[in-house]
Amino acid sequence: MLLLILVLIFVLQNLSPASTSFFSIRWTIPLGLDLLLAALLGGVIAFLLGAARMLQLRRVARHYARSRRHD
Repeated sequence: MLLLILVLIFVLQNLSPASTSFFSIRWTIPLGLDLLLAALLGGVIAFLLGAARMLQLRRVARHYARSRRHD
């Protein structure tokens, strides 16, 4: 809860408009919101990469367990 309050304070203190472009798409939103969205997007990407790696490791472990069972 404390972390959410700190993030809200950060966003509210950084309400000056910021012009941002990404792959030739341009938008203008408050700086605090822009940084918050960038952090959320980074978190989602890290989560998806971690989940993909976990699935990959589970597949390898299952394959290893099957091959050990047949020996």
